[in-house]
Amino acid sequence: MGHRADRLVIGACAALLLVAPAALAQSGAPTPPNSFGQANQLTAYYAARWVPFNGTPIPIQDNLSGYIGPNAPGYNAQYWTQVELPNGASLDGLDFLVYDNDASGHIACSLIGAQGAFPSAGDPDPTFDYVTGASTEDAETPGYTVLSPTFVVSRIIHAWEDWDDDGAASAAAYYLACSAQQVDGNATLRFWGALLHWHRTISPVPATATFDDVPVGSFGFQHIEALAASGITAGCDATHFCPNATATRGQIAVFLAKALGLHWYE
Repeated sequence: MGHRADRLVIGACAALLLVAPAALAQSGAPTPPNSFGQANQLTAYYAARWVPFNGTPIPIQDNLSGYIGPNAPGYNAQYWTQVELPNGASLDGLDFLVYDNDASGHIACSLIGAQGAFPSAGDPDPTFDYVTGASTEDAETPGYTVLSPTFVVSRIIHAWEDWDDDGAASAAAYYLACSAQQVDGNATLRFWGALLHWHRTISPVPATATFDDVPVGSFGFQHIEALAASGITAGCDATHFCPNATATRGQIAVFLAKALGLHWYE
């Protein structure tokens, strides 16, 4: 009976986690990337979130159909927005929604990584990494079109890492950038924004085991190690996880509160 009760409690909690984002959407509240599980997810970066840079003026919205690029010959308008996804998110695909009605102008968009400087660790300068990108080039698009640059390998987001393997880790982030290049003053260049495809990942399998009763290669090893590394569990004692023991309601409460980072201040 105890095992069945525990399964019912875990199932109910899982159902609540899955329903919560949908409930928020129905209530009209903002919905950040808070879906759980490892299924494919999609996050939209609408043009209103993008910021002009390099002297580009604030863009003008064209009847809700997108932001207009430059209208002066030879002008290059540039916009960017930071990618906001959780640590461990794997970037799997990217779509830029753009409009270019004239072959003389073009829109180029890209995903770029930026790692901050960390002088005290021997890394005095920031590092930038061009991940992927695409352009309409010298071809007119029939209304809006989708630019889907290729990912050579999936990228996993970490807020602290060492990209160039020089032993100096520092803060890291990714951002999306679009450049609208006007040539003869006749092009109408717009962009709606971007769609980023991603999914959550579990920490890589470590080389050594934390618990004596969950050796490397055993069932659930990667998942149990991830729970231990994140501080969600410390095992049933210093060297054992007790994987076959029954979980009490109190233990389940501890797991969920730690995993969700529950903090209510009143």
